[in-house]
Amino acid sequence: MTQKHIILAVDDEPFNLEILEELLDDDYEIKTAINGQLCLDTVKDIQPDLILMDVNMPVLNGLDTCQKLKDDFETSKIPVIFVSALSSTEEKVAGYQAGGEDYISKPFDEDELLAKIDLTIKAAAAIVEQEKNAAETMSMAMTAMSTAGDVGTALQFSNASFLVKSEDELAALLLKYYSIYGLMVTIRYIQGSEVKFYSHSDVVGETEKKIIEIAKDKGRFVDFGRRTLMNYERVSVLIKNMPIEDEMKYGRMKDNIGFLGDAAEARAKALEVENALNQLLTSSKAILMDIDKSYKDNAGKNNQVLALLHDNMQDAFQYLEMAVADEDRLLSILIEAEDKSKSLYASGLNIEEKISQIMKDMSRFL
Repeated sequence: MTQKHIILAVDDEPFNLEILEELLDDDYEIKTAINGQLCLDTVKDIQPDLILMDVNMPVLNGLDTCQKLKDDFETSKIPVIFVSALSSTEEKVAGYQAGGEDYISKPFDEDELLAKIDLTIKAAAAIVEQEKNAAETMSMAMTAMSTAGDVGTALQFSNASFLVKSEDELAALLLKYYSIYGLMVTIRYIQGSEVKFYSHSDVVGETEKKIIEIAKDKGRFVDFGRRTLMNYERVSVLIKNMPIEDEMKYGRMKDNIGFLGDAAEARAKALEVENALNQLLTSSKAILMDIDKSYKDNAGKNNQVLALLHDNMQDAFQYLEMAVADEDRLLSILIEAEDKSKSLYASGLNIEEKISQIMKDMSRFL
């Protein structure tokens, strides 16, 4: 039998705890606490996989409780979801700043609560697994960074970024690079008017999206405890598990992710220019093809008009009562004009060749 995940529900209203127990008891092992201080007193013994935290409570409110949990290394990685009647954007930001992973407003939707619990537990487990698997690689990488220096680290990513041809490829490269150091991130990528999110997690939560949007103009680095948001014009990266327990490693890591961000932003800008040029080349090629077609169509129509005129003139001679010499003279003039007209289109072949060459040259870039 699979062991159930443990959830600690913290709320000063017994009725709210009863509702949570009834709703979650089939799928999870539920523990309860009636205030923040009791939560802190018992959390290390309980070792919950997730905490559902009310905000307004006596003795110690939810925000302060969460901050204390995140400040303690032994409990800092336990995910916290705030469940509160306080639901303004400012209050949600305050919950995130205190270290909470998500925020659900009371009265809550049962399906939303269950979905967010499942997603948050999986995301927290993924971070733990990522850090475990990457511990040795991360140590090697940090040593390499210290030896090679910041410039070498930036060049390593920069060289690889030259090969990417789309925002999806650049985001995938960023995710791969952060994984080397055991970092779990969410990326917000702006390309033109389109906004995309990429993450090591399967799903990017709405709270994360809102926090990134709200804090995108708050400076290059915005710190939320173990989380750090790095902002650029096109690329923003939310790092969810910065190594705050090691001050030296934390500082070095922050420097290097800054170099990485500079390189990513530069490549994103270059991709924007390349995409614009490709669009211009595509539209220009279409216009040139249309000109080429019109030119050929007009050349054919011109020959048809001249041939018809030639035939009509010969038919009209029998009614004009002209001398044979005059008819020959007029026909000669007509043929001469016809030849000159055809020669003008013939000389246009140089234009056709040039258009053809331009389209071939454009095809190499498309």
